[in-house]
Amino acid sequence: MRKLGLGLAALVCACGGSNVDIVDDGGAEATVDGSTGADAAPDVVDIPDVAVEAGPYGQPSTTYPAFTPWMGQLSKNGGPILSAPNVVTITWDNDTGRSTFEAFADGLGASAYWTAAVGEWGVGASTSVHVHVTTTAPSTMSDTDVQNFIKTNLGGLLPANTAQTIYLVYTSPTTSFTFGGGKACSSIGGYHDNFVYNTQSISYAVVPHCGSATSATSYASHEIGEAATDPQPSTNPGVDGFDDPYLAFYEWQRNNEENGDACEFFKDSFFTSPSPFSYNVQRLWSNVQGPLGHSPCQPFTGVYFNMAPLDIQNVTVDLSGSGGPKAFATQGYKCALNDTIQIPIGFYSDGATGPWTVSVAESNPLVNPVSGRLTLSIDPLKTSGVNGEKTFINVKVIANPIGLELMTIISTQGTVNHYLPLLIASN
Repeated sequence: MRKLGLGLAALVCACGGSNVDIVDDGGAEATVDGSTGADAAPDVVDIPDVAVEAGPYGQPSTTYPAFTPWMGQLSKNGGPILSAPNVVTITWDNDTGRSTFEAFADGLGASAYWTAAVGEWGVGASTSVHVHVTTTAPSTMSDTDVQNFIKTNLGGLLPANTAQTIYLVYTSPTTSFTFGGGKACSSIGGYHDNFVYNTQSISYAVVPHCGSATSATSYASHEIGEAATDPQPSTNPGVDGFDDPYLAFYEWQRNNEENGDACEFFKDSFFTSPSPFSYNVQRLWSNVQGPLGHSPCQPFTGVYFNMAPLDIQNVTVDLSGSGGPKAFATQGYKCALNDTIQIPIGFYSDGATGPWTVSVAESNPLVNPVSGRLTLSIDPLKTSGVNGEKTFINVKVIANPIGLELMTIISTQGTVNHYLPLLIASN
């Protein structure tokens, strides 16, 4: 997560920040309503995406994935990406998590986790430096205090800045850190940013030590991964935002769209990496793996499953009401107010798996959901399936105050949920 501002997604979706159990925002994830409607069965639709048709619902396939996934692509904006990040771990003497934080940074660069999480972006092995602050930890701190601390100590307590440096500040457990006007421990897990000082860009990250040291490494992995691929988010963005066809993902992420943010809403993104790098970490977004039918959040083991829209359309939406262009070209579905459309979707996985259920919800059901604009249902004759099968979503627009609505396809198997956002353009 980089420092948040009031961005396009917050305005278009009529929603802002979140308080869910994610790296950026903390709290408890909302429960998704996976119920389906009981509308009439759809007409038979001939979709040529499956090699062998078996009626309107297709048939199981051993070709993985059976359908071409439609998966968001993060944008490379031309800003720098760190090829050899140097993580400077900064802790206070009274921090009992110091040894954990330092060992985490020491082992990160050579770990299989790091290679899988950021290697595709051109990020190489990271190196590690430790800084011990011996003065009494401040009782309160803010982002301004962090920047001033770095400026004051550059070339002294802190090693001189280079183009590969990330200053990673773990605030002391006795320090109350303020972020966005509130206490950080009630709102965020961490953040990263940059500022310019003496003509140099300084990249830094902050992880408030709010709980256990082991949980804090999840937040650290998120912020280091983002800082390595987007070290100058405020002045010269690198990997940040989604390409234009994937506005649905931008909206779904609620204006948080770096490689850590893009995976933070998914519970299965948080795991303990295997020995020898046995730390709590977060999976990060991959532009390569998602379109191949694998999990877009890497590293990932096991069989991944999700749904693919089979006839995604090119649409133009008006974003002028939120400061964007009047005619923005993206992908989704066109449906006017009071009209109904039917969307064919395909079950796909990257290996053999049992059936999973599919449901649909308005907006992003996990974070500040918007309701009352769409009527949605899954074909009641086909609410579960496996790779190669198909079903249908019935969509009716019942209100269009902004002319752009968001829906989420939810794939569920046991306790695992995977999500796919789609846009409905109604203006």
